[in-house]
Amino acid sequence: MTNMTKMERVKAVLAGQPVDRPPFIAWGPHLNLEDKHVGDFTKAVIAYEDQHDFDILKVMQNGLYNTEDFGAVIDETRDSNDACFKKTRIPAITCLEDLRSLTKKDVHEGAFGREMEIIKILCDYYKDKVPVLPTVFGPYRMLGQLMGFGGQRTLLEGNTMMDFARTHEEDYLRAMDVLTDQVIDLMNGFLDVGAAGFFYCPGGTYSMDPSTDADYLKYIRPYDEKVLAAVYDRSFFTMLHICGMDVQHMDHMLDLPAHAINWEDQSPFNPSIEQVRRKTDKVLMGGIDRNADFYGGNRDKVKSVIKMKTKEAIRQGGNKLVVSVGCESPREITHRFVVWHEVMDDLAE
Repeated sequence: MTNMTKMERVKAVLAGQPVDRPPFIAWGPHLNLEDKHVGDFTKAVIAYEDQHDFDILKVMQNGLYNTEDFGAVIDETRDSNDACFKKTRIPAITCLEDLRSLTKKDVHEGAFGREMEIIKILCDYYKDKVPVLPTVFGPYRMLGQLMGFGGQRTLLEGNTMMDFARTHEEDYLRAMDVLTDQVIDLMNGFLDVGAAGFFYCPGGTYSMDPSTDADYLKYIRPYDEKVLAAVYDRSFFTMLHICGMDVQHMDHMLDLPAHAINWEDQSPFNPSIEQVRRKTDKVLMGGIDRNADFYGGNRDKVKSVIKMKTKEAIRQGGNKLVVSVGCESPREITHRFVVWHEVMDDLAE
C-alpha cells in the first residue's frame, strides 16, 4: 500500500478501511506560560505538531478558558509545570445566588473569543492536512470548574458535585440547561472556523465524584448526549475522552454521539481495548502507556516496547484504531516521540 496522508488515514479508519499504518497521536503537556496569548500559543502549538508530525492535532488549551468569562479569579502560572487547572483562587460560582443568575456568554467575546481566534489560526494553517480538535468540557465538567476545585471554599462546601445535584436539584437542572446551550454555542463556533471535531470531556468519569448508574443517567448523561448530538453531523472526528485511571459509567458512555473513544486503557483499573471493542464498533484510541513506555535509558528497548504495544493495540482494536496515549503526556517524554514516529514509519513500510 502506498503511503497515505494524515487526512486519508483518519478518514479510512473512520470507515473501517485498511490503512498504510494506523494514525497516531499524543497531546501535552499544557503550555501554561503561553496559552492565554494568541500569537505565542498558536506558534507553540504549530511547532509541537510540526516537530512530532501526529496525524491528529488535539489542542492543549488553557484548562480554565471556559470559566474566565464568568468571573472566576485565576492566578497566573509561575512556571511551565504550574498546572493551569489548579489556579482558580475564587470560583465564578460561590453561592446559590451566583448559580441562579447564571447566563450564557457570547462565544465571540472575551476568553471564548480568544479561543475562537486560536482555533481559526490553527485550522487555517493545517487546512485539509491535519484534523484540528479543540478541547471542550461537557456541561457537568464545566459546572464543576465554575464552582472551583480542591480545598477552596465554594458552594460545594466539601461535598461532591453529585451531592449538590441531589440536594439542590432544581437549581442544578436549570444551570445544566444554561451550560448545555453554552457548550453547543461554543462547539458550533469552533466548527464555523474550521475545527474537524472535538476532544470532548464528558462528566461523571471520575471515581472521586462517586455516583450511581441512576445518578449518571439522570443528572449527567442527558446533557452530554444533547451537546454531542447537536454537532455530530457537522463534525467529522470527535473523540470522547473518558478521563481517569479508574473511570466509572464507561459502558453508559460508549453509545454517546462521538466518532471515537479514548481512555486510559493501559491502567489496570480500566477495560482494555479488546474488552471495549466487543461492545462498540466506534474508532478506539489507545495502546500506549504515557507513564511508562517512553522511559528508560536504553533507546532500543524503548522502541521495542512501543512497537510491541502498537502491534498489540492493532490486534485488539482492528482497523478502526488510532494509536494514542490515554491523557496528557508528561513533559519529559516528548523528546521520545521521535522513537514512536520511527515505529509508525516501520509499520508503514
